[in-house]
Amino acid sequence: MSRISLGLDVGGTNMKAALLSPAGRLLGRAHWPTPGLGGLEGEILDELVDRIQDILTRHGVAAPKLAGLGLACAGLVDFKAGLISDSPNLRAWEGIELRRRLSSRLRCPVLLENDVNALAYGEWRLGAGRGTRHMLCLALGTGVGGGLILDGSLYRGYRGLGAELGHVTIDRTGRRCACGNRGCLEAYAGARQLSLAAGRALARGRRGHGALRRYLAGRAPTPARLSQAARAGNALARELLADLGRALGVAIASYVNIFAPERVILAGGVSRAGHFILDPARAEARSRLMNPAVQVLDLRLRALGDDGAALGAALLARERRP
Repeated sequence: MSRISLGLDVGGTNMKAALLSPAGRLLGRAHWPTPGLGGLEGEILDELVDRIQDILTRHGVAAPKLAGLGLACAGLVDFKAGLISDSPNLRAWEGIELRRRLSSRLRCPVLLENDVNALAYGEWRLGAGRGTRHMLCLALGTGVGGGLILDGSLYRGYRGLGAELGHVTIDRTGRRCACGNRGCLEAYAGARQLSLAAGRALARGRRGHGALRRYLAGRAPTPARLSQAARAGNALARELLADLGRALGVAIASYVNIFAPERVILAGGVSRAGHFILDPARAEARSRLMNPAVQVLDLRLRALGDDGAALGAALLARERRP
């Protein structure tokens, strides 16, 4: 058996693949529409196997020779059972014994992992978290996901339910979160909330709204456009990103107080705003630390780009860490 492994980052719309060398070098990548979102179990598995075989064939690797195949999936992943228990964006995949079925079809070891756990592991081993033993990762996507490396091991918690860092409460009477709680970090950060906050600011005529309207020229206030507007000097876009950064800082201070990570990594699409969220997040977190003279606050951006979760899944599948 070779030490080459394959990782898949399975999203609600698309999936990304990363083929990893024994030395941790990216050998190849691919992306496809996520198979069978409205299909039957057999159709999903058939299409998934075909996609996997395609990238392996293009790189001259036989599936049975893989050191491992890892799938990083959003939602509640039962690591021990090897299936997705709950995923709003992958309902058709829920309950399928993916690990057993794929392992039988491809004749290689298979591992299922939560996507942000895989992302955190990838950044820890190959990216911005290298050299640490205690690391925390926040993925600012549509919502806010979390991953933890504690004492050199990926932390999953009981039944894989740990590290839901987007659902720490930062305001007990605050906004309603999609999870049903009030005041979760996810209700103030992430792509959905940033776009909603921009929409509210424009509708209410918040200071600087006219300049932002002119910049957007009728386009939706997506995180990418708000980041572009901020880089172009738009004051309201910068303030909206700073608001998000300050909300992150409140939560990050709690994470540092509880877990004492050596490093906190920001990933996901919203993190592309860079220092427009990093600087206010650092300032807010530092002001709330229990003992800022002693505690470490090393906050930085991801290093692996969009490949982090797929690379982490490939590593975990090869190592098959419990």
